[in-house]
Amino acid sequence: MRRRKFEKLNLKVVATVILILFFITISIGYSYLKQQLNIYGKSTKIAQKVENSEDGYSTYTWQINNYEKIEGTDYTEYDISLKVINMDSDISSWVISFDVPNGYNDEMSNVPNASSKKYDNGCLTLYAKDENRYISKGNSLNIKMKLAFKDGSKVSLNNLSLNGKQASNSK
Repeated sequence: MRRRKFEKLNLKVVATVILILFFITISIGYSYLKQQLNIYGKSTKIAQKVENSEDGYSTYTWQINNYEKIEGTDYTEYDISLKVINMDSDISSWVISFDVPNGYNDEMSNVPNASSKKYDNGCLTLYAKDENRYISKGNSLNIKMKLAFKDGSKVSLNNLSLNGKQASNSK
């Protein structure tokens, strides 16, 4: 008889402990759900797909041919070759956009193959010159650029779009 009371008591205690642990778990989860995250300081941009572009079939590759320190500054100039293969449709005038990492300096950069360039919020946009604006489907466009980055920056060209269509990096 004494053994049965002991077993009943243990089952009640175990059930109570399990119930208490269940409610504690729920309350901790709810408190994490209601927390606000405030982060101050420098941030790093994570490459993401361009929102206003659709997927295309074009591809691109890029490489650093040479680099040299810009005297009197804490910047390095990179001689970069970009090759874009148009696999979507004939283009009468191209516009290329791609993400560049933090540390990019637009004033110290030069893109002679483009009529103009625009830098906005981590995205560099290049516009065609009159003499190289047409690209037929299946042909490539080769762009030479000299881009300046703060010393220690990791150089990369991500999320390239050709005339609003997302290209894939075939590197």
